[in-house]
This record gives sequence, structure tokens and C-alpha cells, in this order.
Amino acid sequence: MLVALDSNIFIAALSSKEKHSLNAQKLLRDISSRKNQATASSIVYGEIYSIHLSDQPLDLVDFFSHIDNLATVMADDNICLKAGELRLKYGHKLKLPDAMHLATALITKAELFITNDELLAKISQNLILTKTLAQLT
Repeated sequence: MLVALDSNIFIAALSSKEKHSLNAQKLLRDISSRKNQATASSIVYGEIYSIHLSDQPLDLVDFFSHIDNLATVMADDNICLKAGELRLKYGHKLKLPDAMHLATALITKAELFITNDELLAKISQNLILTKTLAQLT
């Protein structure tokens, strides 16, 4: 199964202070062990890099290279246009980064979208099978 991941999945996996951190870590282990294939928008680099999880800078290229079966997808014209359509439809409820993650899930034809954002999950469940980290047990 192809699953699409929101940036907050990686943030939760990297920080034990995040809600559902253990679920996120297990999810990434399952992906690496080939239980599922995963995709994520390339904007994850910018979103995660801007989060200060420790005093040490995070080597994101190294971090992502250790997650087998994960492909980051460039935010090309098709994805950006789809994100724009989603923002037009859902208005201010859908922030641009969230729209980009959802558009990536839809364009790559992922079967499941996983997020740690309750509002995004409510919006995305109308378009794609969606689960939050809390729902992964």
C-alpha cells in the first residue's frame, strides 16, 4: 500500500515530546521494513528544518536516507495547481503547506494519507482515506 505522510509525522518521530511520537516512530519503522511504501512532499525538508528539536542541527538528508521505501516528491506544477484548487475549495481552513501535502497524496494516488493534524484530517477524509497518528494502534 502506498501511504502519503504529512510533515508532522516526521516531527513527531523525531521528538519524544510530540503527541503520538511512539506511533510515528513505529510507522516509520514499518515503512522501512517494507510493510508499506510511503511518499511525502519535498516541502518536508523546509518544515522540519525550521523546527528546533534539539541544540544540534539535524542532517535531514541523512535522516531521510535511512527511511527505506520513502520517496520525497518534488512540488511540481501539477501538485502546486492541485494545492491551489484545494485552498480555493476549503479556504482559510487549509494552510498552503497542508494543501501541498494533501495534493501530493492525491497526485501520487496514495491509498492512505497520515497526519497528526486533526483539522487537516477532517478535510482530507473527504478526498482520500485518512488516519491520524492517534488512530494508528
